[in-house]
Amino acid sequence: MLLGAYVALFQHDLKGLLAYSTISHLGLITLLFGLDEPLAVVAGVFHILNHAVFKASLFMAAGIIDHETGSRDMRQLNGLWKAMPWTGALAMVASAAMAGVPLLNGFLSKEMFFAEAASKQSHVVMEWLLPIGATLAGAFSVAYSLRFIHDVFFNGAPVGLTRTPHEPPRFMRVPVEMLVVLCLAVGLAPALVIGPLLAVAAQAALFGPLPGTMPDYALSLWHGLNLPLLMSGLALLGGAAIYFGLQRGVNLHLLARAPALPRTGGRRVFVAVLLRGVERASAVTAMLQTGSLQRYLLLLVLMAIAAGVLPFLGSTVQSGPSVGDAPAGFAFVVIWAIGMAATVATVVKHRQRLLALLLLGAVGLVVSLTFVYFSAPDLALTQLLVEVATIVLMMLALHWLPDHSAPVSGESTGRHVRDGVVAVAAGAGVAALAWMVLGRPFDSISPYFLQTTVEMGGGANAVNVIIVDYRGFDTLGEITVMGIAALVISALLADWQPAPQAPAGRGAAEPHPLMLQLIGRLLFPALALVSVYLFLRGHNLPGGGFIAGLVLAIALTLQFVASGQQYVGERMRTDFSPWVGWGLLVAGGCGMGSWLFGAPFLTSSYDYPWWPLVGEVPLATASVFDLGVFLTVVGATMVALLSIARLSAGTPPGPTRCDRTGSAP
Repeated sequence: MLLGAYVALFQHDLKGLLAYSTISHLGLITLLFGLDEPLAVVAGVFHILNHAVFKASLFMAAGIIDHETGSRDMRQLNGLWKAMPWTGALAMVASAAMAGVPLLNGFLSKEMFFAEAASKQSHVVMEWLLPIGATLAGAFSVAYSLRFIHDVFFNGAPVGLTRTPHEPPRFMRVPVEMLVVLCLAVGLAPALVIGPLLAVAAQAALFGPLPGTMPDYALSLWHGLNLPLLMSGLALLGGAAIYFGLQRGVNLHLLARAPALPRTGGRRVFVAVLLRGVERASAVTAMLQTGSLQRYLLLLVLMAIAAGVLPFLGSTVQSGPSVGDAPAGFAFVVIWAIGMAATVATVVKHRQRLLALLLLGAVGLVVSLTFVYFSAPDLALTQLLVEVATIVLMMLALHWLPDHSAPVSGESTGRHVRDGVVAVAAGAGVAALAWMVLGRPFDSISPYFLQTTVEMGGGANAVNVIIVDYRGFDTLGEITVMGIAALVISALLADWQPAPQAPAGRGAAEPHPLMLQLIGRLLFPALALVSVYLFLRGHNLPGGGFIAGLVLAIALTLQFVASGQQYVGERMRTDFSPWVGWGLLVAGGCGMGSWLFGAPFLTSSYDYPWWPLVGEVPLATASVFDLGVFLTVVGATMVALLSIARLSAGTPPGPTRCDRTGSAP
């Protein structure tokens, strides 16, 4: 609003002055709507209507002047009043309306604008800035309106015109005359001339097509002696002072000079700010992305601690002392003590990788036994099988790493203390959160599942029904992530060839004893049968696709552990990658199958058909989904295992990393 008015004052082209004044008035209208007050919206709509009338008449007057004189340059257009008095009179009335002179339409909407700017309740700075800025914009409006009239129709004689000025043809002035008459009519009788139209337009702007309660406002010539009238008077006097001061003050003729505006436009400012933002973001990224996994983990844990502490700042924490009535037995107290000792030992002995891995397995076993204590056999089975599979995979990975991890460069006592404090804070936070959640009275949703799994899911094993039915979409996402992780491992190791190792001597021990190979082959059919058994009974008893898949994957893993590279190269030639894809397709296809019956995605159904000699057989569509889980788990586990197992054996111990061609760097 202010910038457009300021630039308009220094334009030499008639249409340039009017164009920048339009920018200023559009800023005024936008400001009115931005005040977010009903009366301000009414004032904004009113000024849109008034501005359309007087600005259209001024643009057509500028066109007449250009047509009759051959120029729009105000440095040449001087003294046209003698040659074009009728056009000059029309332009003067329209310019006065643009300046907000009383008895014209522009004065009324400017008064409403001043009233809203002065009455807006906001921050104390805005309460001063709005009325001062509005008055200053009004003064500039008066100044460039005066320049339009004075420099064109007075101010000496024309200079260097190519045509002799004269009045235009009659019908060329008719549109201007109609609009100027409208400026006068609205200014003298606003309620009668524009009141109904303003009410309809303001209603649409405020409430849309629905009827609403319009704010009270009055369209009249006189509203009494008030602050808006004072602001109008200051704008009229200030605008005249600005114009004549620039025009005649100390004979500088400042209006003949270009405005002292910076050459940096809005686009350049935007690009500069954008580039600076990118530079700052790059600096922050460079500070964070140092290539240190330990640093990333530290930042992640610190952010997690901060996110956990933030909700408790300034709030009262309430929790109960306990959740259970049955005390833990002595055996489980001993088991948990072993788990705590194994946890501490894992941290202390983490540089001895094999020992740390075994201790970590002991921690997992204690967690599995804890699930047994809480009567969660499905979770206990899953935890135990996951521990077995992951320990085997990590032992295979450790084959390519040195027995001991070397100290990190730059380690110090202070760093150890820092890491210890962060670890204790994170662990204490998780423990405190668990204590508060478990100790707080709450209504459990467990009874709902226990009461409805048979009726709604067709299975007595609530855990499995929840996984494959009630929360099947979560399970679909989890097996998708598992499959992607396995395929990423396969892709990362696809082209990696470790350096060959020198053959072992005659005295070297056989890493795959014959007894282990024999036991592994005898156990495989039994484990495969157990896997099928766990899958089939999973809907009613502990088991299911995830547990069954892990059992079969461990059975296959046992074959590799027993027979090693020879077994992988000669016998296990199956590509398990398609198992991941087929598992996801089966699970997703089961979910989409419900669409054929007009049900939402992954809606489950069940029935108990009667088979001869067998009787009623429980069948649930969720079992098909569980089959997809089974295939994905087996496929993902074996893809990860075989990706490591198929690497050439025999790399000597040490921190050697090999490139893709097999030569040591």
